[in-house]
Amino acid sequence: MGEKGKRMDKKNVLAAAAILIIGGSIILNGYFVGEAIKSAPAKEPTAAAVDTKVLNLSQAAEYMNMSEEEVQSIIRTESDILSETHSFSGKMFPYFTISGKQYFYKDEIDAWLSEVSVDHRAY
Repeated sequence: MGEKGKRMDKKNVLAAAAILIIGGSIILNGYFVGEAIKSAPAKEPTAAAVDTKVLNLSQAAEYMNMSEEEVQSIIRTESDILSETHSFSGKMFPYFTISGKQYFYKDEIDAWLSEVSVDHRAY
């Protein structure tokens, strides 16, 4: 074998070694990334991440930038007016109750907020 043949064999061996090293690195990295993904704790979606039209009390209060106590006060005030006068002028604060818990439909809150703003209601 001539000098040129020996150089070609050496280049082929180096190329094969480089391919094996790179391939092994890719395989190992894939394994470690897969293990990291499997061992990462599953994250529950937060309230802000869930785009829902029905809100619980704390979500409704947060949506309107109010405290839960302020929302409850609005509900009580309107309920007292309705009990005393047997009528209520305008849209009452929208909610429904299931198993003693209050829930709020976001679109109805928006409509109520719009009306309350126009009427300049005070609570």
